[in-house]
Amino acid sequence: MKVQEAQYVPGLDLLRFFAACIVMIFHLVFWSWAFPGGQVAIASHGVANFQNWTAFAPFGWAGVQIFFVISGFVIVVSAERSNPFKFFVSRFTRLVPAVWVCATITLLAWILIDAGTRPLSLFAMYVRSVAFFPKGAWIDSVYWTLGVEICFYLLVFVLLMAERRRWIQPIMCGIGLASTLFWVGFTLAATDRNSAAFELFSQVQWSRLSQLSLLQHGVFFAFGVLLWSLRSKQPSRGLTTWLVLFAVGGCLQIAGENALKLEKTGFEFSPLIPCAIWLGAMAFFWLAVSNNSRVQQLPLWCLQLLRRLGLMTYPLYLLHNVTGGALMGAFVDWGASTPSALCMAVAVVMLLSWWISKVPEPALQKSTRALFDALQARWQASGRRVGARDTG
Repeated sequence: MKVQEAQYVPGLDLLRFFAACIVMIFHLVFWSWAFPGGQVAIASHGVANFQNWTAFAPFGWAGVQIFFVISGFVIVVSAERSNPFKFFVSRFTRLVPAVWVCATITLLAWILIDAGTRPLSLFAMYVRSVAFFPKGAWIDSVYWTLGVEICFYLLVFVLLMAERRRWIQPIMCGIGLASTLFWVGFTLAATDRNSAAFELFSQVQWSRLSQLSLLQHGVFFAFGVLLWSLRSKQPSRGLTTWLVLFAVGGCLQIAGENALKLEKTGFEFSPLIPCAIWLGAMAFFWLAVSNNSRVQQLPLWCLQLLRRLGLMTYPLYLLHNVTGGALMGAFVDWGASTPSALCMAVAVVMLLSWWISKVPEPALQKSTRALFDALQARWQASGRRVGARDTG
C-alpha cells in the first residue's frame, strides 16, 4: 500500500497504536494482579505486583472503545469504494491471517508455561479462536472484540449486497440511538443497585448476545460513521446533534462499564478518567482527519513509521495479554524486578508484532487474496459457460 494514498489517514495509525498500548498497560500492569481469575494473571503466575501504579493503568481498557470508533470510520470509507466481493476479501485478509499466526503463538505460550489447562481444552480454545467462533472460551480473552467487529462488518456487507450503501448511516444512527438509550436506562437503574431493573440491565450488559447485536457498543461504531459523514459532507445541525448525542452515549457506556468491570476487583475508580481518555482520543481523531493533507506532507520516513505502527497494532492487541503476561511472569521467575520484567515483556511483544506485520501476515494476506481471485475467476468462467449453453 502506498503511504500517501488518498484515503489513508496517518494520524489514525498513531491513534490505533496508542489505543493498543493503553489496553496492553491495563492488562499487564493492572489486570494481572487485580483480577487473579483473568488469563493474564494465570499466564504470569500472579507474580506481578503494580499496586502503586494505579494512576493510569486501570483505565486503559478504554482503548477498545477507541478501536470501535476507528472501525466505524474506516469501514465506511472501505465500503464507499468497494463492491461486496472486494469488501469481503479486504475484511477477511485484514482479520484472519494475523489471528492464525497470533493464536498459534499464544497456544505455544500456554503450553510452555504449563498453567494446568488440559491440552484438549487448549486445542478447543485454539480452534474456536482461529475459526472466529462468536462465543468463548478463546485462546486469549481479548478475542471477544473480534465477534463484535465482525457483526458490524456483516451489517455493512449485507447492505452492499442489497445495493443499499446509502442506508449505512441511517441504520447506524438507529443502532447508535438504541445503544445510547440502553446506557441511559442502565445509568438510571444504577441509582439503585439493589433494584430489579439494575439486575436486568446488568445481565444484559454481561450478555454475549447484547455485544454481538451491537446494543452495548453500537454507539461507538455509529460515532465513527458520523465522523466519516462530517468529513465527506457539509456539517449540518442534524449531524452535529447526532454526534453530541452519541458522545454522551459513549461516555455513559464507559461509565457503566467502568463500574461493572472494576467491581470484579473490589476497587472503585472515577469514570471521569476513562471518559476523558476517550473524548481526548476523539478530539485527536478529528484533528488527524481534518488536517490529513498537512500530515501527508510529513517526511516519507515519518509516514512509513506511522504506517508500520498501524500495521503492528492488530498483532500487538492479539499477543499482549496471554503471551505478554507469560513473558512477564517468566522474566520475574528468572530474577528480574517487576518493572524490568514489564519492560522486557513489552519489548518482546512489540518485536513479535513488528515481525508478524512485516513477514508472515503480508505473505498470508497475499496468498489468501490470490486464492479468492482464483475462485472468483473460476466462478465467472463457469457463469460464462452456463450462459453460452443457454444461448446456444
